[in-house]
Amino acid sequence: MQSILLLTDFSDNAYNALKYAVSLLGKSNCKFHLLTIDKPSSYITGELLAANPEDSIYRRVITENKTKLNNLAEKLQKEINGFNGNFQCHVLFDGFISAIETCIDKYKIDTVVLGTNGASNLEETLFGSNALKVIRQVKVTSLIIPQHFEYKKMNSILFSEHQNDDLSKKDLNDLAFIFREFQPQLHVLEINQNNSNTKHNALEKTSLQFVDYKIHRLSGIPAPYAIQAFCQLFKVDLHALFVKEESFIDRFIQKSTTTEISYQTTVPLLILR
Repeated sequence: MQSILLLTDFSDNAYNALKYAVSLLGKSNCKFHLLTIDKPSSYITGELLAANPEDSIYRRVITENKTKLNNLAEKLQKEINGFNGNFQCHVLFDGFISAIETCIDKYKIDTVVLGTNGASNLEETLFGSNALKVIRQVKVTSLIIPQHFEYKKMNSILFSEHQNDDLSKKDLNDLAFIFREFQPQLHVLEINQNNSNTKHNALEKTSLQFVDYKIHRLSGIPAPYAIQAFCQLFKVDLHALFVKEESFIDRFIQKSTTTEISYQTTVPLLILR
């Protein structure tokens, strides 16, 4: 049974991401962990002074948020036909990444799901600040859902890989899980930014080696442009990639300038670890 961590701040954007994830995986007997995170510093002196001395403000916040999460879980179950999973609800007072890591360790989380949050500074224009933190710091698979993206049948997946990627059999197990559920068309985009003539098939030693897929090769083009061009030519429902330290996606995020940013998360992004 897959354990999925769903992050929410109770915004419409967060709900859209949760609904996508539950629509995608809710028939697969998954365990969904709904998590909302509060910082203790969010509560100012005035709120503490107004609180009943016998009632911890943290206890009240936890109770109120647990009620919201339970209502959210009930709403999701009603909206998803054939739902076959179950929900657990959690409220944590902690830093964003620390709270996620606590849940990953305690509940053996396989995948973290969240929506992009529309932040506007340079790096965050790609994914949103919280999504970017998850991509860089969380060591399990993450699923990033663009704002307003609605769930539809999974017909086609893009897996983009760099020539330096050396994948083992287990590295793509989470993507293989999706293939077992939906049998989509797989497009493998090999990105060679150095114009090398070397051909490389990163899937040949992985759990996807026997899946029917098409390989596309692009050379001498920066990764963000190559991915965007491919997504414009082929209709894909999910973009997946395997991220290691210093992988191509982290390099292009760090080295982007205002004029270079062109890649946008127009389809859900599955970051494999």
